[in-house]
Amino acid sequence: MTTINIATDIPSQINTLEQLNAWTAYALFALNPTVTVIEGVGYTERAAQCNKFWVAADAKSRLISRTSLEVSADELSGSAKPWMYVQTLSNTALPTSFKQN
Repeated sequence: MTTINIATDIPSQINTLEQLNAWTAYALFALNPTVTVIEGVGYTERAAQCNKFWVAADAKSRLISRTSLEVSADELSGSAKPWMYVQTLSNTALPTSFKQN
């Protein structure tokens, strides 16, 4: 798994859930650009995707991200928060560039 130290790895300028979501989306995509997962019978997809798109209808750029993470069956009977049952996607170390402001 890509481990992080909350105190030192997440850039200190991140101060909203939206910024944190974008940071994790970019990081997961950068670390796992070719990892694919089975999402249905005969259907595979990249596990982490993230990109900016121009939306002409409102003349704005939007960050669109998608992750497909395995969840342990233990979630059904466990007492931890749901996100604690998400399984490892890869064992790649977080690059230093993601830790800097």
